[in-house]
Order: sequence, then structure tokens, then C-alpha cells
Amino acid sequence: MAPRADTFWLLTVGVVLLCSTRLPCASQAIDDADDVAFGVPGQQGPLKVGVAQPEEIERRRYFLYDVNMGEGFNLRRDVYMRAAQLVKELRKTDQGWVMVLPPFRHLYHWQSPGVYQDAVAWSKFFNVEELGKYIPVMEFDQYLTETKGTSVDQVFYLQGYEGGWTDGKWEEKIDVAKCLKDRHEYYEKDGQWDGPFFGYYDAIHAKDFKCVSVQGTVLILKDMLLKSPSKSILVDRFETVLHPVFGDTDYWLARKSMGYADHLKAEAVKFMEEHLPKMTAGDKKKGLPYLAIHLRRGDFARSYKGSKGVPGSMKSAAKQIKEAMERTGLEIVYIATDASDKELKALKKLLPTMEHYKPSKRRLNELLDGGVAIVEQWICANARHFIGTNPSTFTFRINEDRELLGMPVESTYNGLCSDGYKNHNDEEKCEHPTKWTMPKGIV
Repeated sequence: MAPRADTFWLLTVGVVLLCSTRLPCASQAIDDADDVAFGVPGQQGPLKVGVAQPEEIERRRYFLYDVNMGEGFNLRRDVYMRAAQLVKELRKTDQGWVMVLPPFRHLYHWQSPGVYQDAVAWSKFFNVEELGKYIPVMEFDQYLTETKGTSVDQVFYLQGYEGGWTDGKWEEKIDVAKCLKDRHEYYEKDGQWDGPFFGYYDAIHAKDFKCVSVQGTVLILKDMLLKSPSKSILVDRFETVLHPVFGDTDYWLARKSMGYADHLKAEAVKFMEEHLPKMTAGDKKKGLPYLAIHLRRGDFARSYKGSKGVPGSMKSAAKQIKEAMERTGLEIVYIATDASDKELKALKKLLPTMEHYKPSKRRLNELLDGGVAIVEQWICANARHFIGTNPSTFTFRINEDRELLGMPVESTYNGLCSDGYKNHNDEEKCEHPTKWTMPKGIV
């Protein structure tokens, strides 16, 4: 796909956000651009608590959802898009539906010691106003304020069917059903239901709880939700249901609305200006002149050890990166990775021009692990050439960011190789991602 001339990326956003927030402007010399990435003009903005009239609040129906505790940050972002598409569909029948954004609980991969990361609001990571241009949204604390309570009316807990698919045949279906044994954390107490509730536990309650066996896309939930008399509904284990159509226009509109928080883009811009090559004439459509690599390590490297597309060592990774630098003519490489300090030190010896973002302890406490991930993803998104680790969802989100920024397909959808590869196109050893390009007309 050719780059779009009317879409500009990094430094467009950098100058807009840095010079329009309380953060110091990192550069006044960056050219203005024609458009700001992740904008969806002309649609409804986010809800403002305290602005709505009583009769408007009376008409509202609140959609909440949660995800299996073990799911990672980047998968949760994918599940949000599924939920948003469902709410958009619900609003075609009843304009009262609004999305309540589920606070982030302390996730497995958020392992920085001494950093409190529970019940985190979406505004720490995302631009909530941009989210609200796709569907109306509010933070969970806003929901509690607006409803003047500490409860939800109904919890629907999604589960599969006992015994799996019938005769090995998959079909869309849904039924309120008996709860499968030991599958959930909810329990009845004093006439109400307690449960995890985004890490709030017994501070929040549900008036009713039902298990729902389901297989299908998110749209299969529509009739059940519309027919429910409940004003507020939490659908837990929402990752169970699928996208209506993966990669279609609505998918990309939902994804485009997930703009990152201004302070995180500002952090990325500051790092790029201080540590990476500057943009020169003609760079706007191609990305800044550095190579970006997402090198997944940790539990992923252990689980996928020996698998296609996963380097077995820092030496193997460095060899591939050097070859990519030669192919692209790029002299600086940025590495986004969860590698250990020992691994990073070894990689730096092999790659002297390597750069890596590592915030101070004070800054980490401000950004949190999720914020650091987004800073790294934004740096990778704005590179001249990107190579990721597949099938990591961290890499997939970068592919999407680059697609939204109009980066060339050939510089976006690239993957690393496992040991013993012949060249970077070795189909047996290299795992290149599927090219999920945007439909035309999304700007």
C-alpha cells in the first residue's frame, strides 16, 4: 500500500500535543502536517459527568465488560474493539447505550517492582476523547459518580458449551446456562453477588448473576442485551466472543479511535528527538531514518523456544539486525524488548548503535508499565523500517499503528527468524505477519 500523502504521523502529533498541553514543547521546529493520526472527526465526543441532564441519565444504559485476568495488555486492546463494535450496534436500536471503560487490573506482564498498577483508568494510556468519537465512553469512576452507587444490575458471565462443539461442528449460538464448575470467581452473599470487579472486589456488587454459554461473534449478544430489563450490564470473559468481521472498515475505525494519551506520545517524541536521527526533507511519508525492532523475550521466548520466528539468543538476534541494517541502509537501531538487563548488555556489545528506552524510577511510577509499552510502540511505529516478533500482540499493535500512519507495507509487516535461517525470507524459519491493511477511504 502506498503511503497516504494527507496523513502524517510522529511529529505532527508531537507538536500538537506537546505545545497544547502542560508539558514543555520538545521542539517548535517540526513542520505542521495535514492531519493528526487517530482522529475520527464528525462523530460523538466523550461523555462529560455532571453535564448530562437527569432525563438524559434516566435514558442511559451502561455496558461494562471484563476479560480473563491472565490476558495481556495488548490482547485487551483488541477485546476493547470487539466491545466497542457491539455498543455501536446496540446504539442503532437504543441511543441510550454507553460504554463504561473497565479499569486495568495489575496484569501479569506488569512486573516492575514497587509500582502500584491496579484499578488503572484508561486515561493513563489512551486519549479518552478520541475513544469517544467512535462510541460514547466514560471511565468507571464516572459511572459510579453518575449512578450514585457501587453496583451493577446484571452480570453475564460468558463460557463455552459443556463438551465443546456439537459433533465437531462450529455454529453461532447462545444460551443462558448452568455455570460450568469452578469457572468463575463470583459468589452470592446477602442477596447480592460479589466478585473481582476490576480489582475492587467487595467494594462493588451485582444484583444478579447468570452464566451464558456462547460461541460466535460479539453481535450474538445483541438481542440478549436489548431484551434485558437491567440498566447496567457487565459482560465478563468478553474475550470469548469474536470480531464481527476482522479487518473491515468498522474494525479500523474502532482501532483508529484508540489514540494514545498525549503525555505518552510526548514522552516518545522527547526520546526520539534526543536519541534518534532527525527527520530530513522527504522523510514525512517514510518514517524517521532508524530501524526499529521488537524483540520479545521473557516468558514468550521460553514458551516459543525453537519456534519459527523466535531467535534463540542475543547473538542470533544481533546477526539478523545487522543484516537488516545493511539491507535498509539504516545506521541506528531502536530495540523495544522485555529482555533482561543481562541480555540487553550483551546485545549492546553486539550492536554499538543500539538505542533503548528505559525510564527513571520516578518516571516509571508516573507512566506505569502499560505506558512504557505504548511509548516503545510509538517509537517503533514512527521508524523507517520495522521488524517484529510474531505472533506477539505487542508487534501486532505496532503493525496497526504503522498502517494508520500510512507507512509502506514493505517496511511494516516484517518478522524475525529462528536460528538456522538462510535469509530473511526463509519461509521455514522466518515468521512474517499477515498484511492486514486498511480499506481505502479511512483517513
